[in-house]
Parts: sequence; C-alpha cells; structure tokens
Amino acid sequence: MKKRLGITMIGLAMLASACSGGTNGGAPSDKPANAGKEPAAEQVVLKLSTWQTDGKAKWSEIIPKFEEKYPNIKVELDLLNEKGDSVASMQKLDLMAASNDQLDIVELPYTNYTQRADIGMLEPLDGYIEKDGYKYEDEYLVDTKVNGKVYALPSSMQRWFVLLNKEMLDEAGLPVPTDWTWTEFAEYAQKLTKGEGATKRYGAYLHNWPDYFQLQLMSKPTDNTFLKADGTSNALDPAFKANLEMMKKMMYEDKSANAYEDIISQKLAYRNQYFNGLAAMLPMGDWMVAESGGTDAIPANFVTAFAPIPRLDGESKHYTPVQPTYMGVAAKSKNKEAAYTFVRWYTSEGLGIGGRVFSGWAKADTGKLIDTIVGAAKDPSKIDVESLNYTMETMVPGTAPVPTKYADEAKNSVIPEAELYLLGNQDIDATIANIDKKITEVVGNNSGK
Repeated sequence: MKKRLGITMIGLAMLASACSGGTNGGAPSDKPANAGKEPAAEQVVLKLSTWQTDGKAKWSEIIPKFEEKYPNIKVELDLLNEKGDSVASMQKLDLMAASNDQLDIVELPYTNYTQRADIGMLEPLDGYIEKDGYKYEDEYLVDTKVNGKVYALPSSMQRWFVLLNKEMLDEAGLPVPTDWTWTEFAEYAQKLTKGEGATKRYGAYLHNWPDYFQLQLMSKPTDNTFLKADGTSNALDPAFKANLEMMKKMMYEDKSANAYEDIISQKLAYRNQYFNGLAAMLPMGDWMVAESGGTDAIPANFVTAFAPIPRLDGESKHYTPVQPTYMGVAAKSKNKEAAYTFVRWYTSEGLGIGGRVFSGWAKADTGKLIDTIVGAAKDPSKIDVESLNYTMETMVPGTAPVPTKYADEAKNSVIPEAELYLLGNQDIDATIANIDKKITEVVGNNSGK
C-alpha cells in the first residue's frame, strides 16, 4: 500500500511539473518560470557606528523609516559606548578600523573627523555626489573637504545660544534679550543673582569646558576658535583675553557665576545647575532645546526662554559658532554604495525624523524642525517657542572650516593655563602668552604630518 502511494505521489508531481512547464496545450516553454519578474534585490546589512545613544539621536525611530524606503538595506546600530562617551567611542572605532570588524557607516564628532579622513578610514564621496547629480555647496551649510576631497556629509549642526529661566527674568523685571552684548550679559547675571550659601542662585553658569574660555571668540564671524582658519594660534585675539577677564570678574568680583574651584572640586553638572534653579542663564548648544522640556532624569519645572549668543561690541549681527557632526562611509566597507545611500538620506531628510537636533542640510525647514523638536519634548509647554524661533532666525552661523587634526590637542593645551588665571595663580598677560606659545608648539609639532 505504501509503495503504491509513493508511486502515485511521484506521478502527480511529474504531472504538475509538466503542466506548469507547458503552454498552448502543454507544449514546452523556453522561458523560465519567473520570466518578466525583476530579480529580488540582494539584502544588504550595514553597521552604523556612532557614539550617539538612541536617547539622544532616536535611531529607533529613524532607522525603520530608512528601511521602509530602502527595503533591501538593513541598518544595525553599533553603539560604540553605552554611555555615549565620544572619547572612548573614538578609541574603539580606531581599534575596529585596524581589525577585521565590520565598518560601514561612521559618525564622528566635530574635532575627530579630519584625523580619521587623513589616515584613510573614510571613503571619498566626490564620485557618489557626482553620480547623484547635485552640487555639494547647494545642499550643505558647511564645507567638509579634507585635502580637497569630501569624506563625509554634515549630519547635525550644533549652534550655541543662551538659555534663560523665564520665571527668574520676570521676577527681576528683565525682558528676554533680543539684541545684547557680552557686557549686557554680565549685567543680566548680576541682576539675576540672588541669595547666599548652598541655595544661592547665580545669574549664570559658566562650565569648565574649553568652549567657555572662548565664548567671545564664538561671537566672531571668522577665526572664532582657538585656531585661526589657517590652522595657527588665535590666542592673541583681543576677544579671547576679554572673555577670560569677563569670566574671572563674574566669578570673583560680581560673584554672579560659580567660582571656578567649586565647579571642578564639586564636579558641578550644567544640567543640574540650570534645571535645579541654581543658575538663571546658561550659554549652551542647541541640543538643549529638547531637554528644556525636561527628561526622565531631570524634569522641567519652569519655562525656558532663548536668546542669541551676545554680540561683540562693534558687531551688528549675532554670530554663532557651528559645530557639525560628520557621517561618512568606511573605506573598508564591502557595501559602500548602500552605505552612501544611508549617509545621504540621513544627512538630508532623515535627521529631522528624530526630533532632537538641527540639521546641516541647507534645504532643511528650520521652523518645521523646531516644531518637531518641541513637539517631541517631554513637556513642550516648558519651552518658549517664540523666543526660540526668534533666536534661530536671528543668529548668523560663523564660518566653520573643517577643524585641523590637532584641534583637540590645541584646545586641551589651553586648559591648564586658563585655570591658573581663573584660580588667581597667574596674571592675564602671562596666561595669554603661555597659551599662544603652547598652541604654536602644537601647530609646529603637527606640521608636515
């Protein structure tokens, strides 16, 4: 019985095969069974290596949108550091580049791009851009060329502004600034300072990042960092000296900002100082827009208003530094075309989906981005949208040449000397001279490398 059933099944299978292979009454066909159909696109799996956590960049919302548009490309997040530590992440990335680890899409912080492009970690994108048929200058707000080639596209483009506690402004009878100088910033800080001891409210919080040592340099249209556009020391710029003097005066004469030794000894955190009501103003980058609506860790208990970075005396515009992050294709990727597809998509239409940061894409709708970012905040009612819109419309991005490969080294060389001055162990002229000397040494040590 079993034998008869087996023969029957074989016969049926042969009959089905013959019927499916014939046309016009069963005559055999020369055409394959899938004739007229497009071959299925090969599935490509890419790794996205970044230091930015999902909480910050919202990859879990962005990547599915990309995969929906490009179903043959799957993107897997490769978070280089669980805490989002960019320094540790870059160390891991360098090890991965030198090993057999898969690298496809690479995202780099502002000062880490040039060095990686210079050593061949990234694939030049000029050919892909030419094939896509667009002009880079028409699409992106900052130049990313290294040695004459484009190795990455700018993803987020951070701008700086000043956050202000709206309730404290109202209490002091002060309007939200719309056009102010650094002198007026210091005056605001004095008027907003209140109380004594552990619960004292300072008018402003000035963190111990090197960025705060160069705040007034940031207000320049060009040469707005410790290094000039030509890569040489910018320490002798009068705005740098004026900024250090302003910081020390606010900290120790006006006592309108936390003393520097308290910042470093108590390891003060800028989020805690501002959101806990211990500081009325905070110069900071635009990633704080979303956080102004509160986070799970630190809720927002007051409305935050926004003002442009103060302008320098004699300047008519409010310039702001721009610090892009960069996204490129790994030179060792086995799927460069697909990786470029993601890079181009993310740095144009994709970035805005996350609703966390502002874009380096020239065609991005800033007003729409603001609506998205505010709408995605934990408590949008704590964000003063009117002042935010005004600030983003008013500020003019300063020039942002690609930072040299020794930009971080030059920045870090400033810290010890600036601290000696702020702590009262060195006068301002010696401080400036020593910083200029140290930066010049960094430049010289890297010349020709």
